[in-house]
Amino acid sequence: MKRSNEVTKEFIKRAKAGDNVFITDVREAYDNLPKEKRQTISCVVNLAAGGVRIFEINMPLFDGPAGQEREFVETYVRAEIFNIISTLGGRNVTLYVDTANKDMLKLAESFNDTFQIDKSRDQRTGFGRCVNVIDRMLGAICDRGNDQGTPKFEFIVKDRAEMGSLSDGAIETAGDGGIFKKVAQKLDGKVICGMDIGGTDIKVAVAVDGKLRSLKEYDWFPESFKLAQQLTEPICTLVRLVRANISVDADDTIGPEEKTALQEKLAKAMDKDASYKLIAKVVTEVENVLADKIMGIDAIGLSFPDVVVKDKIVGGETTKTRGLRSNSQVDYEEEFARMIDLDEQLLKLCKPGGVVKNTNDGPMAAFTAAVEIAAAGSADQVKDGVFAHTLGTELGTGWVDGSGSIPEIPLECYNYIIDLGSFDGKEYPPDDVRSINNFNTGLTGSLQRYTSQSGVFRLAVTYFAEQRDDLYQELLDMGFVVDRQEGGRKILTVPTKPKDMRKAFLEHVMSLPEKENDEVTREIFRQVGAFLAITWFETQRIAAPASKARILFGRLVKNNCCFQLMLEGARSRKADLQIDVADGGMANTSLMKQLQADPHFTVAQFAQAVGAIYYGNMGLL
Repeated sequence: MKRSNEVTKEFIKRAKAGDNVFITDVREAYDNLPKEKRQTISCVVNLAAGGVRIFEINMPLFDGPAGQEREFVETYVRAEIFNIISTLGGRNVTLYVDTANKDMLKLAESFNDTFQIDKSRDQRTGFGRCVNVIDRMLGAICDRGNDQGTPKFEFIVKDRAEMGSLSDGAIETAGDGGIFKKVAQKLDGKVICGMDIGGTDIKVAVAVDGKLRSLKEYDWFPESFKLAQQLTEPICTLVRLVRANISVDADDTIGPEEKTALQEKLAKAMDKDASYKLIAKVVTEVENVLADKIMGIDAIGLSFPDVVVKDKIVGGETTKTRGLRSNSQVDYEEEFARMIDLDEQLLKLCKPGGVVKNTNDGPMAAFTAAVEIAAAGSADQVKDGVFAHTLGTELGTGWVDGSGSIPEIPLECYNYIIDLGSFDGKEYPPDDVRSINNFNTGLTGSLQRYTSQSGVFRLAVTYFAEQRDDLYQELLDMGFVVDRQEGGRKILTVPTKPKDMRKAFLEHVMSLPEKENDEVTREIFRQVGAFLAITWFETQRIAAPASKARILFGRLVKNNCCFQLMLEGARSRKADLQIDVADGGMANTSLMKQLQADPHFTVAQFAQAVGAIYYGNMGLL
């Protein structure tokens, strides 16, 4: 058996060579060290909703003076704790260590500084960014009416002797899965709107009396927005658009010529490429004509790409709000606060007694999958809930239990630090397509740059530059990647102006495995699959969902060839890993079957929007 420092040296050697050093592999190696060769931090998370989770973090003994080996080990421990609280949040974390071991005590006591607990939100960077999310979540979950106010998240260090007999408890889940059948069956007499909000587009669907009536796709680039209104206003306007569209169709009091004229204008506004200016103009005109004859909406289900608690947007640290954070002309906390109550803004578009149900896009994917699975068989199949991922602009992660409830935790898995290696990739700034540094936190080895759209871009540029000069040149010739100067150095980026090339770039790379039929293009998607397997190991360890399967949504899985390659890569890491894709084969409910039969839109495109209709309906039951 290798000495403990030799294990770490081997990891460092691999990292310097540019290879992945997955946190899962490091943990396994350190856990397998003889007891006399390792030391442990017991990390106890006091969950916001009650109960505790306990994680034992093993590492080699610190032999000799500080150096590369100790730096690597400490980097590993920081990543472990960062991943844990990015998933679970919590009121506080207690770290139990052998306080007689001065090196361990110093490491444990450093975490309040590492995570910048005593800094204001606008001053926090790196590891501190996840604490901003926790702070906002605690403000939403905890009772502000008491004398103590919202609890302050912090790390507390205690000696192992004080730990006592604490027992680890998985997050409580309940239910028999029956709710997932009910939401898809009780649609008569209701008008329900579902919205799937992403980083490159918004999809809206409306059901009237159980019939899918209006589908709208709208491209946008929220990362560039400098004000909260630029994010919230289009969302509300799109609801008004589909409401106007179904209202004109249903109104029998308008003269035939006027009705035809309105329908023609609405058709132009409903076109995928319609400008926001045109949409807003048409909506206002139709509303003025119909006045109080506008059809009332009973419920709106919203899938929003940020942390959501009690229907409120409380994250504020995603790529989508990057423009707001960088706007020096506004106070970010004040500006972000204008987004928190988006549910209340949308509620004004509903009839009296209407409801708005908002959740993160990850949980919405899980909820959608649960509804379709239950419709195909018995509710018993989803009594353990569903765990899902969305693979698009970002990696979304969602978890819903058997009662339809969503645990009140951040579950920001896209921020996970999964790779402690690939040292060459961390040399590039986050905006460089080759970088492994997180767009939001700047931290290295983040899952965001491995499994989502950014992961495909990074692997394509890297592999093509090394092995397929012709394909690399093609990326440049087609304008998918451009050079630009930043801070005195040349970086490679995917342009978003004057035309947003992200979707086209992704579709191009996804077409190559079948078109080129070579190992270079195929390996891109095998690698994405391997990264998904690492994601499975991490989410299973930290969140501990009862459901072991993972269901995938999003643009990255709409191509079956690419999905099969991902599956192959995932199973190279875990042979029995169960991954299912949310495609037409998951169309089991009435609305989803109607979507499947639509000549213009696909299940892969609008599944989450339809799922959001069912989620909105849950608020009416």
